[in-house]
Amino acid sequence: MAEFVEKRCQEMIPVLEQMEKLKLFDGNEIQNIAEKFKEYEYKIQRYTKCKEDYLRYIQYEMDLLKLIKQRKDKYGITQKKTDIDFAIVNKMNNLYKEAISKFQDDIRFWIAYMKFCKHMHFHSNVTDMLSRMLQVHRDKPKCWHIAACWELEENNNKQSARQYLFRGLKIHPNSQLLYIDAFKLELNDHLTITSNNFNDTESHRDNSASAVMNDSEMPVALEAAYFIYRQAFEYIKDIKFIIELLNITKKYKDTDRLQKKIICDMIQEYTHESLILECTHEPLIWDIMARRKLQGLVQPGLSDIPMEVENVKQTSLKDRIASCNEIYQMALKKIKTEEMWSLYIDCLLEINNHLESLPNFKKLLKTALIQAHQAKKLNEKYYLSWIDLLNVDKENDESTLKEATDIWHMRLNYLLRCGQEKKAYALYPKLTQLLGEKALPLWKLRILHAQIRSSDEVEESFQAALKYPLIAKDIKFEWLEWLVLTKGIDVARETYSLCLQPPTTLEFYKKIVMLELVQPEISLEYMRQLYDMAIPQFGTNNTSVWLDYMKFEMKHGDPKNVNSIHERAVKMLDPSLVNSFIEDYNLIVAKPDAIQ
Repeated sequence: MAEFVEKRCQEMIPVLEQMEKLKLFDGNEIQNIAEKFKEYEYKIQRYTKCKEDYLRYIQYEMDLLKLIKQRKDKYGITQKKTDIDFAIVNKMNNLYKEAISKFQDDIRFWIAYMKFCKHMHFHSNVTDMLSRMLQVHRDKPKCWHIAACWELEENNNKQSARQYLFRGLKIHPNSQLLYIDAFKLELNDHLTITSNNFNDTESHRDNSASAVMNDSEMPVALEAAYFIYRQAFEYIKDIKFIIELLNITKKYKDTDRLQKKIICDMIQEYTHESLILECTHEPLIWDIMARRKLQGLVQPGLSDIPMEVENVKQTSLKDRIASCNEIYQMALKKIKTEEMWSLYIDCLLEINNHLESLPNFKKLLKTALIQAHQAKKLNEKYYLSWIDLLNVDKENDESTLKEATDIWHMRLNYLLRCGQEKKAYALYPKLTQLLGEKALPLWKLRILHAQIRSSDEVEESFQAALKYPLIAKDIKFEWLEWLVLTKGIDVARETYSLCLQPPTTLEFYKKIVMLELVQPEISLEYMRQLYDMAIPQFGTNNTSVWLDYMKFEMKHGDPKNVNSIHERAVKMLDPSLVNSFIEDYNLIVAKPDAIQ
């Protein structure tokens, strides 16, 4: 092995010498590159071969090639390609071939080599390699897809691509990927692709001179595509796949007859009673029929095939939306499922995204959301759309804010009941921004749910709520109360200074005082601290804070302090309140036993 490695390294010496001669790298760098070559050569020549060694070696060569280009640009070397470049590219080419030969079962090497050849313009190498790949991986539909795409996109060889696809379908008659490729190829080969404009879709009659009809009533130009479709329909019993083929067909001109045939086949195959639309119980068929009505596309008749293509008159967008809505309403009378409601609402959302200037259709969307919710068939993902709709319509309306709060409550309650706490909690920043202080009940819902689960989640929920001032002012006392009940009064006391930061209310202070007063041992220090913190905020315009302070000293503290508190109050209170304060004080002094 050592002799073979040395021979491979010797082959790279002229390249290294040329790098140094062109001053692309200095001596130390050249030595490092040589050592790297040797290291990788030893790895790939080991008795037990490792795929990753080849991948790393190839990546190193690729990075080296990029660095050489950067150095050439930096030093003004004008030669685009040198012997150095060719040698490294040839080395990478050989490494890929070795890796493919040793690890034929790993499709990664085949695909990576194709990308390499494309980048280096080694197209002939790929053409030779495709046959080998398909011999090894004929059991993988993706490989037949890759081969067809290469011939079509890189070599512009439709016939070769078609052969690969047909051979692949013989082996994999149930491959959706290959049917889609073949279907697109035949449509592209004979028809011109066009964009399907949402606001101005027209129905095209098949009246061209070249559209000669055959015995199956399908235009000759569509005969090959129709053959592919019929094979797909026979082998793959999946309505979503057939709808995908229909959607592909819609992108091409002059395919009305093929579209109509696909729809009729779907109705016949996937309904339980008859060809008549009203008898179908397949939500996806109702959906596709409603959407085609919206787009102004041809619809099937109610008679048996063969049928003539209807001459669909161009109708206004408003009429098309109304017809589309009627079909969904018929469907919902027969299929009262969440899936049917979801298909209907998805379509209305798309209409509203395109038609912001038509507010009447927003009412239609809102009505559908309400009805689905009342029927208990509204998927939770639509609640956010409902809220967004409300905020667009009436941003500052009180009733709208209440409705939005109710909707958020329903959505969050759904997520929490389903065990999707992370998803629910992630919504709180947005709902708080939208609803402001109206979001308080939603925060209480989260805290209540967290209390059922774990103490850590309760703490996390309280801390999250306290970040929002409009929520914090109403939630702070609940937090302190929870701390007292679960962690004790000492832990709660540590947070007093944080909770009593302005703005706050006198009522909040009084609630904290009550927490202290119900303790087995009343702390004079913390009680006086609370009153002294309240006085600067409320002692000018409120007499109760002074009177409560004095009552506390008379009942629990030191009555001698009452006079000093009285003097401070008279000096600090608004003059208009002094007389009433003195009167109340005299009543307390006259009946000290009445102090509660």
